[in-house]
Amino acid sequence: MHVTTNYQDVFDHANDAIFIHDNTTGTILDANRMASNLTGYSVAQLRQMTVGDISSRRRGFDDAGAVALLQRTIHEGPQLFEWWLCRPDGSDVPVEVNLKHIVSDGQPRVISLVRDIHERKEAERRLVARESYFRRLIGSISDGIVILDRRGHVSWVGPSIRQVLGFREREVRGQSVFRRMDHDDANRLAARLETATGDNGGVIPLEYRIQHRDGSWRRHEGSCVNLLEDKCVNGLLVTFRDVTSRIEAEERVRQRDLELSHMARLSTTGEMASALAHELNQPFFAIMNFVGGAIRRADAGRLDADTLRDVLENTRVQAERAGRIIRTVRNFTRKSGYHRETVDIRTIVEEIAPFIEIEARAKRVAVRYRLLREPAMVDCDWVLIEQVISNLARNGIEAMIDTPIERRQLTLSTHLTAAGSVNVSIEDRGHGLPRANPDRLFDAFFTTKKEGLGIGLSLCRSIVDSHGGHLWATDGASGGAKFHFSLPLTTGEPVHDDPIR
Repeated sequence: MHVTTNYQDVFDHANDAIFIHDNTTGTILDANRMASNLTGYSVAQLRQMTVGDISSRRRGFDDAGAVALLQRTIHEGPQLFEWWLCRPDGSDVPVEVNLKHIVSDGQPRVISLVRDIHERKEAERRLVARESYFRRLIGSISDGIVILDRRGHVSWVGPSIRQVLGFREREVRGQSVFRRMDHDDANRLAARLETATGDNGGVIPLEYRIQHRDGSWRRHEGSCVNLLEDKCVNGLLVTFRDVTSRIEAEERVRQRDLELSHMARLSTTGEMASALAHELNQPFFAIMNFVGGAIRRADAGRLDADTLRDVLENTRVQAERAGRIIRTVRNFTRKSGYHRETVDIRTIVEEIAPFIEIEARAKRVAVRYRLLREPAMVDCDWVLIEQVISNLARNGIEAMIDTPIERRQLTLSTHLTAAGSVNVSIEDRGHGLPRANPDRLFDAFFTTKKEGLGIGLSLCRSIVDSHGGHLWATDGASGGAKFHFSLPLTTGEPVHDDPIR
């Protein structure tokens, strides 16, 4: 079946506004209904107007510009551009214009297809405003932001790079992120980024040393998120910050704590001088008796081989006893750098126990231990944790000065928690906690002792906190005080809370 096309109907019912122009003057020769809807003028009115009559002159659009575009269409071919129309009510509307050169009724003409792009322009405006907002937001962030490709090359970098590393954005873009890194850290970071490429959505923590533009080495912490599959990013998003000052400050605090701890241990040893002298006097006096007796027997001709062997064995035992006391004091008072190792908490208690018992015997206090049967491994500085146990134990011993002798007992116990830590508790039968808030006990320079400086418990809390643990106090079961501190367990074989009584 043959269908006759009525091109006038197509013209009138097209979705776009259509204008037919005189190719010389730009006069509107014809227009469709959509053109009337778009401009606000009737088709009859439009046929008597020029392009300049319906254009927004205050925006710089007029007949001269329109004719120039018409001539370019005739000589260069179709033209696509944006234009502004002005409606009868004075409102402006943005449009997209497509000009084409045609021949109608044997006459050269120019046809314009015009489309309202108000919504598109508004969307673009919102997009530009949003982009400007995020640019200002990113520009005000002090942390560094960078996008890396799979090989670790910088594809985009935020303006904060100048503040963090001293470089301009153009100096970093396209460069390898490993170029100014410490060699070992670069290898570790490369492995972390490789892990990130296979982890969609996960946050990978980063830590490394990198050289600032001024030549100094800086410490950075950051994180990486895999956005390689995101077409808008197509890379690894890395955020980072300079933590050099914080790490240096932490190191200064750590050194201060080490110095305070060492001074506290020396002070403790000085306060225990008489008790230590008494403890050492016993094995030395026994050695003198054994040796003196052997000499007298030899002079009398009564020193046989069996007797000599007994004398030497007893002398050895007493010498070892003296040696253990001296070794304990030497280890306790030695000055050492901060050094962590994995150790069984029971071993630490057993090593410091002789030192605690010297003081306990001098004050006529019984010491009882309730330690785990199985190992409870912790990562710690052995000497510092000994310091904590010693301080808490000595405080407990001193708190029982007015307690009847038959009731003086100090109990050291260890047990596990469901949170994956081991608790060490030291309980006395002394005067108990002060009525004030118990947490004030751990404030610097707060003390309940007449001659105390108030740094012991504060130092203990600082040491425990630096190990990721916690220190607190509760009332004891027998009316005294009970001090506890926890340390996180290292990953390894499970341990069982089965204390020896």
